[in-house]
Amino acid sequence: MSPADVEAIIPTERRGRGRSKKLDAAIAAATLKVLVQRGISGFSIEGVAREVGCSKTSIYRRYGTRENLILEAAIYLLTPGDPPIGAHGMVAWLIESRITQLSRPAYVAAAAMLMDEATRGTELGRRYIDEVFEPLRRVRIAIAKRAIAAGELRPDADLNLLLDAISGTLLFRTWHRVEADAQLPERLAAFFANGVG
Repeated sequence: MSPADVEAIIPTERRGRGRSKKLDAAIAAATLKVLVQRGISGFSIEGVAREVGCSKTSIYRRYGTRENLILEAAIYLLTPGDPPIGAHGMVAWLIESRITQLSRPAYVAAAAMLMDEATRGTELGRRYIDEVFEPLRRVRIAIAKRAIAAGELRPDADLNLLLDAISGTLLFRTWHRVEADAQLPERLAAFFANGVG
């Protein structure tokens, strides 16, 4: 996924002009760090500004509120990249990108916090589902459709079930500390290609 595609997920009124992608990336990484260290209740824009080494005004000008900052950082950190041109094994690549994300403890911790917010029905949790989870799921669905077009999946494959199965399998292995071997993406891709209907 290109930077323009990531930008397209962010609500139009919060995109701004002339934003530095390098600073956005630094802010997203700092947001994740502060979120994991302090939790959602202790999270602050001031803490992120200290971590980045910029003024809190710069962050407020970009994001407006702490909730916007958390959600936009999640978009930057959770959005999969774009499969290389001519990549063989679109489903395997999709699985590999999720394995890479789940290999980072800070990512797992932050994602768990946001899903807890969603489970408890908080405003932040609702926004996480509407503004982050569902748009990124549509991105993954689009990649899975490319796998159908490439003949990797059956034309009638249930793509929502495919994504649920991928996430469920990898989250289970993450929580139980089962390391992913190098062949896991290809093995899972073959399994899902034959079994998801």
